[in-house]
Amino acid sequence: MVELETINMLVQIVGVSSAAIATVVGVRSYMISNKRAEEARARELETRRAQLYMSLTDHWNTKEFSKMRYDSYSMDWTNYDDFHQKYNPSNNADLYASWNTFGRSILALAELKRKKLIDLDFLDGMMLTDVMNWWAHFGSMEKERWERGRPGWGGSNPFVMEIIEYYRKNPLFFDENGNYKDGINKPWVKPEEMRLLMREFNIK
Repeated sequence: MVELETINMLVQIVGVSSAAIATVVGVRSYMISNKRAEEARARELETRRAQLYMSLTDHWNTKEFSKMRYDSYSMDWTNYDDFHQKYNPSNNADLYASWNTFGRSILALAELKRKKLIDLDFLDGMMLTDVMNWWAHFGSMEKERWERGRPGWGGSNPFVMEIIEYYRKNPLFFDENGNYKDGINKPWVKPEEMRLLMREFNIK
């Protein structure tokens, strides 16, 4: 902050009114203060993003969550009806709970992305791969549900589609026809197929 003696000195040297100089100094001080506040907010945001990242990776790497992922990938079925006959809270509560928790974790990532708290570059590669593997395993059943007029996991679908688009030009993940190289014996559902269904339910 410029002191009164400095302002008076400038008045004597350049003949400018003290009020005018004080105004300039005030504007300058305001700009400096604003810049410092923005820098502080940026540091705080970066700290919070780092904390969020660590929280997500810690959750994803726990033994309990890893088991839920592998439980989910062990599930097998022929169609939507067969899935719900085999895996429901009444006759297979453990596997159903694993599948439900895994799906809801992906839904949570989708919600963070929707609220612009994260972007795809922010996410750990393992998480992105798990999202694609989840879709490779359950996408055909999800599509069947939507075709029957019973959409599920609706909030996660745009997010999953975005991740697929993000990676689908990479030959390490997708073949020349845009199918995911997953090794899972399930039909691969492409983003454009789901977008047609989502439009019917006004989901963009």
